[in-house]
Formats: sequence, C-alpha cells, structure tokens
Amino acid sequence: MKLSGRYIDAFLALEETRHFGLAAQRCHVSPSALSQTISRLEAQLGTRLFDRDTRNVSLTPEGETFSQGAHRIAAEMRATLDEVSDRLQKRAGRVSVAAPPSMAANWLPERMALFKAQYPGIELKLSDVVSDRCLDLIRQGHADIGINAQPGNPLEVDARVLFNEPMFLICQSGHVLASQAHVVLKDLKNQPFIQTVRSGSVWQHVQPLLRNVGTVDTGLEVFQLGTLGGLVAQGFGVSIVPQFALTLCLREGVVAVPIQDKKAVRPVYLIKRKHHSLSAAAQSFYDILLSEANGLKKTRA
Repeated sequence: MKLSGRYIDAFLALEETRHFGLAAQRCHVSPSALSQTISRLEAQLGTRLFDRDTRNVSLTPEGETFSQGAHRIAAEMRATLDEVSDRLQKRAGRVSVAAPPSMAANWLPERMALFKAQYPGIELKLSDVVSDRCLDLIRQGHADIGINAQPGNPLEVDARVLFNEPMFLICQSGHVLASQAHVVLKDLKNQPFIQTVRSGSVWQHVQPLLRNVGTVDTGLEVFQLGTLGGLVAQGFGVSIVPQFALTLCLREGVVAVPIQDKKAVRPVYLIKRKHHSLSAAAQSFYDILLSEANGLKKTRA
C-alpha cells in the first residue's frame, strides 16, 4: 500500500474542518475531487475513515487511529521541510574542513571565524592533518573541503589553486644570513639543514629546491613545526618553511628571511570530492574561500 502526501493532506483537512467544501478550499481542489480522494484512501485501507451525511462529518474509530499516524507523518514532514529550508538559508548545517597544521594555525581559523559570525547556526569542524591524510579524508567523504599543498588524484578530487605561498628560510638570530633582506638558494650551500617529515607537504616542496644546493644533512627530521623552530633557535641548523608555517616556528632567537626564487613557493589548493555535491553550508564556505583567495592573488599580482 502506498499513501501519497495528497491523501494525508486531504484527510487532515477534512478532519479539521469537518466540511468537504472547506477542506476542498484548503487543498485547492473541488469538493468532488476531495471526496474522490477520501474515497480512494478508504478503498486502499479497506475501511471507512469518516461517517458523513448531508450535514455532519465525523471520524470513525478506524479514522481516529489513522489520525494519530497522519499527524505524526505531517509533523515529521514539516520538520524535515523546515530543516531543509534552514540548511538552504544557512541557518543550520555542518561543514567539515581538513587542512595541514600550517594552514590550520592562522589563515584558516581567521576565515572560519568570519564565516561563523555570518552564519552562527552552522557547525564547523576542523581536522589538522598532514597532506596525505587530508586527501584521504576528502576521498572517504569524512571532510567536505580540504586546504592542501598537494592536489591529489584528479580522478578522485577536484583541486583549484588558491594561491602560491612563498617560502622562507628560518635560522638562528645570530646566523650569518639572519640580517639579509632576502637570500637565494645558493646561499644555503654547506649550511646544516633540518628536515621536516617526509610525509608532509613541506618536505615534498623543499626537496626539489635543495637538490643541487649542497646543504649538510644534520640527521634531524621532525614532524612538528614547533619542534623545528626549537631546534633552529638552539643553533642545530637552518630550514625552509612556507609563509603560514611561520606562526608555528617563530620564537625568540629565530629569524625568517624571504627566499628570492620563483620556484620557492608552495601552491595551496582548495579541494573537494569529485562528482559529489557539497551541502549548502559547505558550498557557501567553499565559495568564500575561493573568492578571498582570488582577491589575494590579485593583490599580490
């Protein structure tokens, strides 16, 4: 048995008005059409729901039972429609974002705060993870949006360049390069270098830059950028990090120096799952991030 919403609406209208003419007006049909709808409903159920004569319409005992379920269905449908409307109007919803720690430390939280102020009813979730894990969360549908320094497999994700993030040398404040306005890569020849973990995007972008420079391997490889800053501050060596990672690295005794080289940048991508629509809330945040990044690229240009 299949009962359409039209049957439920007709039943509830007649139950409330107890008049075929008034119920028909509420349902925007003729009295005869409403009567036929009620008759078909009763035929499907195999019982009368209303006792009616020329003057009175009243519920039968089976009609009383059907009424309870009809009201539950109508209430659930209203709640569902209200929830969909709230989500479309961005009064409710949820956005899950994945990003590497460097982006999650400063740039992204600022944008999240602005979004939250505009749409306070939307829940925001942030996963600060390395690049490979960020892509996994997007592919698996556990995150709606990714901010990542690796574009991922184009068959699985859509990736758009937000901007190119400049790279900086970080060194101890007393280092010979610390007072320079900028450095070039060849300045790092014979310098003891501290590596970041190989699964992270920083290592993946720094290694091509250093391929022919001739730095000295310190044997140190760290996962946390805060640890990297601590080692640099104590004079264990120098390193290279992207701009937004400086928040995690800089401290007393550490200096950041711009690198003058067109290749010394880290592209940052806005990523979503391929062939899957975003929710209204997630799409709105995606569009805001893309718009802001476009403005940032124009400013730098």
